[in-house]
Amino acid sequence: MKPVDPNVLEIGTVVESRWQVKQVLGTGSFGAVYEVMDFVLNVEQAMKVELNSQDFRTLKMEVIVLKELTDIKARNCCQLYGLGSNESYSFIVMTEVGPSLMSLLESIGGNNPHKKKYFSLRSCLHLAINCLQALEDLHFIGYLHRDIKPQNYAIGREPNFRSVYMLDFGMCRKYIRDDGTHKRARLNSCFRGTLYFASHLSLKGEEQSRRDDVWSWLFTIIYMMTGTLPWNDVKLTRKMSFLERRNAFGESKQKIMENPDPLMAGLPIEFRAIIEHLNLLGYTDCPNYAYICQLLMTVFRRNDFNLAMPLDWEPQGELHQMTMAAPAHNMMPHVTSESKKDT
Repeated sequence: MKPVDPNVLEIGTVVESRWQVKQVLGTGSFGAVYEVMDFVLNVEQAMKVELNSQDFRTLKMEVIVLKELTDIKARNCCQLYGLGSNESYSFIVMTEVGPSLMSLLESIGGNNPHKKKYFSLRSCLHLAINCLQALEDLHFIGYLHRDIKPQNYAIGREPNFRSVYMLDFGMCRKYIRDDGTHKRARLNSCFRGTLYFASHLSLKGEEQSRRDDVWSWLFTIIYMMTGTLPWNDVKLTRKMSFLERRNAFGESKQKIMENPDPLMAGLPIEFRAIIEHLNLLGYTDCPNYAYICQLLMTVFRRNDFNLAMPLDWEPQGELHQMTMAAPAHNMMPHVTSESKKDT
């Protein structure tokens, strides 16, 4: 589908006497995202606008999830400031963020003989804990993300370089019933997510659950620590169907799960304990987020890190000059052809 005309709202337009449109951040098939000035709070925010004529209502799930996350004061998630609609469009207003973690990675040169792009261990531990906390709070309110990857996390805008935000709830699914019990796995569930960061279980066609989100979180963190993942050399061709590509990644990841040594290459030993914990989880089991964070903090302390140490992208960080070139996240849903629509 072609992107919607970005002039759904003209620059300077004031919405509901509170938000003035400053610039276009991004456009897509569903609508557009604008930077707006909130006259009440006197801060810049992001406004997502969806045309009411569009068949695929991407804002619906975003609103539901953000409202519940805001209600519990969830960690490391954008705050929902307002929402509304008229005869032409619907909108939500939320925290405006800085670059995605993937944009930060792509902005740095390969600072090693292998020309791989990765962050320091200190910075990765900061991201790992904050990203996991956001995921834990999402699971707490009863939702799965189903597309955890570096593109769907972002840091804060200057000067809030240490803030981390989980983004894009368009693929979320409620995994618990109204009575609090876990839903049964469906026999014919479509794959949702990104093949490269998806769990080996979901690539085999299994229904996703909390463990799969955490597997994707782990792959995301390892990718940021090493600049690659063991299945980076999976051979794909343009002629391959989606199912063939899914199976290729699934077979590669399954072999790694049987012998995780390639995945562990260059990682702290505590990551093996994380892998072992995730391998023990069943479909309805709750991951032990506190245990995983304790393992990460063990790595932190053993390396004599302290909280005052700058992160790579902070003004005092080693990669600050390069990461300044990373564009701010345009807040658009990052959907690929790998994502198959279901509920």
